[in-house]
Amino acid sequence: MTVESFVDPQDRLHSEMLRIWSRLLESSDLSIDDDFFDKGGDSLLATELMLELRQLTERPLPNSLLFESSTVRSLAERLREKEPPPAKAAVRIGAAPDGARPLLFFHGDWTSGGFYVEHLARKLGPEFSLIAVAAHGAGGEPIPASIEAMAADRLPAILEAQPTGPYRLAGHCVGGIVALETARLLMRLDHQVEAVVMIDSPLIVGGIPSRIPRGDSGRPDAAAHDPVAAIDDTPIEPTSPGFDWGMEHYQKRLAAYSPIPLPVRLCVFASEFDGRDWVRLSGEAELIEIPGGHFDWVTFRMNDLARNLRPWLSGNTLLGLIERCAPARSGEQPSSAGPRSPESPQSLGRENVPPGRATISELLSHGLRWISNYARRGDRYRYSTK
Repeated sequence: MTVESFVDPQDRLHSEMLRIWSRLLESSDLSIDDDFFDKGGDSLLATELMLELRQLTERPLPNSLLFESSTVRSLAERLREKEPPPAKAAVRIGAAPDGARPLLFFHGDWTSGGFYVEHLARKLGPEFSLIAVAAHGAGGEPIPASIEAMAADRLPAILEAQPTGPYRLAGHCVGGIVALETARLLMRLDHQVEAVVMIDSPLIVGGIPSRIPRGDSGRPDAAAHDPVAAIDDTPIEPTSPGFDWGMEHYQKRLAAYSPIPLPVRLCVFASEFDGRDWVRLSGEAELIEIPGGHFDWVTFRMNDLARNLRPWLSGNTLLGLIERCAPARSGEQPSSAGPRSPESPQSLGRENVPPGRATISELLSHGLRWISNYARRGDRYRYSTK
């Protein structure tokens, strides 16, 4: 009989998990009660951690498990359960402050679990509560046939996580559009919806997204913000089959979607995709536009996102349409200020699109490649907690 025979299986699991954490976080000073994200875990490291835990346990573990249990001790307790932990469509991040109305955040990441939401919660501060709403398609989950059906499918989980309003919703990319349609469903059920925030959500017409008009189709201010961001020449692996499968389905849903005005406070953050048509859906809207890439708001601009979100979550916003854009850089054409002339909802975004514009699949693939390169050269794009 070996010495290992006398080691408690739970202690052995703790040791194996600590070994993985120490390697991923590059630290030997870790305990089983240290929080993975508090110790520097970022989105890429969280994805790697879940992959290694699946290999270690030989069980199908959902990404939402790490939102619920982010210490070795709490994770080990969940892994000791007889049945594999179920995936949750809506998971609360951290403890809810007394009386706090949560922000329902549709992270839109069907490939990696949307772990960046953990860092957004920390950026917003302890006075705000956040519930992460998962994108469809993770782990082979079926993707509903329309954007409206996605919202309807997530509605029961949202009502379970937050039975009563007022509701505040936000989302990145397709997540922002699903958030808008979820708000519509909540209002039909006579729930109060305080605000909807859409973060660089694409409006697709004829398979082509409406992008911010500018002279340079690249990342005009990324190099000024962070020199690492300008480097995009590192060879990387192609996008995963899971990404390609999800993108095919999502692109079809977006192409068939036609937005309808909704009487709700609306805030639109735009960077790659043109947000002017979205703000026209509401009589009480604000557009915050900063030139850059599709993933900027949820990576190195997350501080900017949190800083602009706080007044909206606190209700400190002005009425009417306001367009706040970053100053135009040399060689760049600024987007036009103010709302456009009224058009029918069906015509939103149907301007003439210059030839050679990329499809949403190409834009998102480029964005994921950029994130991978940035992660390799920029200390894995870890977010500052300051």
